[in-house]
Amino acid sequence: MLGSLFGKTTTACPYCYQQLDVAKVAFRCSGRGAPGRPACEEVTDLKLRRVFNDATPVMPAITQRGAVGSPTDANGEPLDVLGRSSATCGSCGGESGVRMCPECHSILPRSLDNDSPLFGLVGVRNSGKTVLLSVLHKELVRNVARRFDASIDTPGGSSGLARDLAQFEADMSGEQGSLPRQTPATGGQKKQPAVYEWKYVNKGKTSATIFSFYDSAGEDVSQQGEAMKQQYLGESSGVILLLDPFAFPENLSRAKERGVGTGANQDTPEGALNGITYMLQTSKKVKRNKRIKTPIAVVISKIDAFFDQVPANHPLRQSSSTDAVFDEAESKTIHDHVAAMVTRWGGDGLLRKLEQEYENFRLFGVSALGAEPEYLSARVNERGVLPLRVADPLLWLMADRNFIQKSDG
Repeated sequence: MLGSLFGKTTTACPYCYQQLDVAKVAFRCSGRGAPGRPACEEVTDLKLRRVFNDATPVMPAITQRGAVGSPTDANGEPLDVLGRSSATCGSCGGESGVRMCPECHSILPRSLDNDSPLFGLVGVRNSGKTVLLSVLHKELVRNVARRFDASIDTPGGSSGLARDLAQFEADMSGEQGSLPRQTPATGGQKKQPAVYEWKYVNKGKTSATIFSFYDSAGEDVSQQGEAMKQQYLGESSGVILLLDPFAFPENLSRAKERGVGTGANQDTPEGALNGITYMLQTSKKVKRNKRIKTPIAVVISKIDAFFDQVPANHPLRQSSSTDAVFDEAESKTIHDHVAAMVTRWGGDGLLRKLEQEYENFRLFGVSALGAEPEYLSARVNERGVLPLRVADPLLWLMADRNFIQKSDG
């Protein structure tokens, strides 16, 4: 496990992003009572309801409930029994190894350790973030898993954001080709992220890591005050910032020609970066004369709308490699070309900000759909969904953590 390489004592819960020690987790009853004792029944978990507004009946938490005077938390609820691998339910007497987060009571993936990465996907309004996540969800569990001979799935099952993303992708690939609506602002209210477990066999042993994506509205991060409410950013191991190419100054006329919405409230690329930068500097306690160490992948979405500025044989217009490595040389070639495009679009200030504030950043160009959609009707191009390089930013972050190999070509 990667945790042994870094020696961290805590990680963050992949669901609520609160700090978590995997040696001191809570447990949920397995539903199998001890011989001669009745099994527990499903109930509404008060923590799940309070944190995620999820009232779905589940097996009860194993708590220190017992005699009068048993300890309770700030909400008057019995304290959880904490441990590393298992606990005995005081109600039914059954042994359970179903681990869960003490803060939100989400079931923890079995392979979660103290170095499991959390990646935050952030995007300005109209950047196509939900579309990208929906397509990336399918790419991960199919093409990326095949490419790296891995098993990539959602350990929590088809629920929460993972369920929504699968439905959005099905809608886009369906007969109507409907694009998902914009993500509503959360106002700081927690939402369940999409959590993924990546497993592969390394030298005869199964290795695994957990990563999660959180889908916030663009307006949640474009202003410093709102960005500070996004706790997942402060706990993230890497950030993917998705920018709308039509929002750059020199592309506004092209947006108008195509009927792309860039109203007065459209967030600027630099505004989004400023909000994220402030949040990371504050949460990571970055000194004034230091740069942020958290790697950031800056992604230009809808790159298909600007293929006239990319040579036909350029890697940016070609499908990603099928080799089980991240092609570092190719990625740098794409980075350089995207940087030149951003400069041409009037985004040179954004590039300077990245150079001044971040130790490690990379530019990407992706297309979730493969061709421009029908903007006014919010429908996929008649060619269907043909994604281009949507997994590259994530794979760069994974390669940066040495979870997958890099190749200089």
